[in-house]
Amino acid sequence: MVNLRRSEFDIINEMLNMANNGVKRTELIYKGNLSYHQLQKYLSFLLEKDILQEKRIKNGNGFNKVYFTTEKGKDLLITIKKMFTYIE
Repeated sequence: MVNLRRSEFDIINEMLNMANNGVKRTELIYKGNLSYHQLQKYLSFLLEKDILQEKRIKNGNGFNKVYFTTEKGKDLLITIKKMFTYIE
């Protein structure tokens, strides 16, 4: 029987793809179908490992935190895609 739950690699892959052009926390939660707890777990890990980068972008009322995939993160995306092709 196939496990229908997403793996950690699936979640990281989605987050990195969303962050290629910049993404806010709320978008990561809703588009990534993540709970707040999951977001915190993955976001802190990816930031700590310099796979994602946080930037403060000015908006009308102040600043938004926007997350971008770093070069290291883009390399990881390529590796994950290769891994998925091997196990398909």
